[in-house]
Parts: sequence; C-alpha cells; structure tokens
Amino acid sequence: MKKYISPCMENAGFTLIEVLSALAISSILLVGVYAQFTSQQASYIAQDQVVEMQQNLRAGIGYMTQELCMAGYDPYRSGTAGIETANSTSVVFTYVADDDGLDNDNADGDNDTSTGVDEPGELQTVTFDLYDAYGDGDNDIGRQVGGIKRAIAENIEALEFLYLDSAGAVVTDPDKIKTVQISLLARVGKQDRNFSNNKTYTSASGDVWGPYNDGFRRRFQIVTIYLRNTES
Repeated sequence: MKKYISPCMENAGFTLIEVLSALAISSILLVGVYAQFTSQQASYIAQDQVVEMQQNLRAGIGYMTQELCMAGYDPYRSGTAGIETANSTSVVFTYVADDDGLDNDNADGDNDTSTGVDEPGELQTVTFDLYDAYGDGDNDIGRQVGGIKRAIAENIEALEFLYLDSAGAVVTDPDKIKTVQISLLARVGKQDRNFSNNKTYTSASGDVWGPYNDGFRRRFQIVTIYLRNTES
C-alpha cells in the first residue's frame, strides 16, 4: 500500500542553509544594535562629563569673582585691606568682615577663628590657587580662609592671574592693582579614546597652554574683575 504524505509534512521544518542564513542575518542585526547602543552610551557619557566640566568652570569663576570684588572693602577706611600677594598662579587678599559672627583674624588672641566675637575692622584673608585637593593627580582651585583650605572647582588644567593698574598696564605692585584678569582652563575627568585634543589656549598674559595631544575635552575662559574697593 502506498503511504500517504501530507503536503504540510513535506514543507515542515527548515533546511540547514535556511537556519544558517537566519543566524547570519540575526548576528548582523545584533552587531548593528550593539554598535548603536555603545555609540549612544559613549556620547551620553561624554556629554555628561562636558556638563560637569562647565559647571566646575562656572563655579570657580563665580567664587573668585564674588570674593575678589570684596578685596579692599573697608568701611572704616583704615587702609589695611586689599591685595596682599599678587602672583601669576595665586592671589591673597583681605577685606573687612566684622559682621559675619566669626572671629576671622583672632585679634583677641583666643586662637578660635571658627566662633567668637566680631571685632570692629577685623580682616578676612582669602587665598585662591591651584592644588591637588584629593591626591588624584588632578589640580583643583583651592580657596583658603584662615587655616582651612577647600576645593571650589575640580579638574582645572591651568590657572593664571594677571594684574592691571587703572590705566590698563600690567603691574606687580599690590597697591597699584585695580583689575584682575583670570585665565582658567578646565577639563573633563576622563579621556575619550575616540576624541583627540590638539588645541592650544592663550592666556591673558600671552602664555600658550598646550597642545596636550590627548583625549581630554577642555573649556577655556578669561574673565576680567574690577576691584572697586581698592585704592587708586
């Protein structure tokens, strides 16, 4: 007797060639999806680091601008407040701070500058410079008041202070400083292997920073601060 074979049985299953073809197509699609995912992930991480870098740049400039504008503030006109030290990489200045509830200058000799009684005309001394706040090999902007120093902006590649007199000429004498130009170069925390930075950056004094020829993204800015409280 002849065995009957259903047409459905004749077409059931896949051949080896069909299976291999399907696997090859699926692999190509998966590779494409993975490549797209990793590309988007890398772009997201890079943009996130750029945002963080820009925030650091703004924070550093904001802190220094706000406090340098106070340099020399002295409602008693005693002539003791102003720029103390003017270096290209650091600045030390004072202003009267006798209404903040702190014993800033320890004039009463109690060795307590965190609490105490405000004395008329007592000075607040502030220092801005670069230092490695966390021991990770990356410089940060430090703000020191008294014996306490803290980072106010991280991952700062370079920092320069340039001092000008009332006529706009470069000066080094603290008593003649009327304007401070700050050049600040910030960078992201990690390198991007798909990015190459070979740019140069020119500070206010004309110094050229770079090229660094690495994978760090950077942002550069020059800000000019007029010291309205210093003597002419």
